[in-house]
Amino acid sequence: MEYITIERTIYDAMVAALKDCRTALQSAISRLSYKSRDEWIDNNAAQSILCKSQRSLQNMRATGAIGYSLLNGKVFYPANEIGRLLEQSYTSGRV
Repeated sequence: MEYITIERTIYDAMVAALKDCRTALQSAISRLSYKSRDEWIDNNAAQSILCKSQRSLQNMRATGAIGYSLLNGKVFYPANEIGRLLEQSYTSGRV
């Protein structure tokens, strides 16, 4: 087993940064989870929010893992679906 030694100030800064990330993620999840069904997110925004490629989202649509709608050839996702996936990823430990 290897050990890495770092200064206490660096460790404290790392812990603070992780707490900030967690707070920001929880805020994003709560904002997206409680939006009404009338709000839709386009494919590009969904890719950015979920950190998924276009192909990954296409696979998720094909398997029914995410709800979506097509409008004039463009893909849109309900905001609550994006929030659900974020929450699911956060609770399972995968982002």
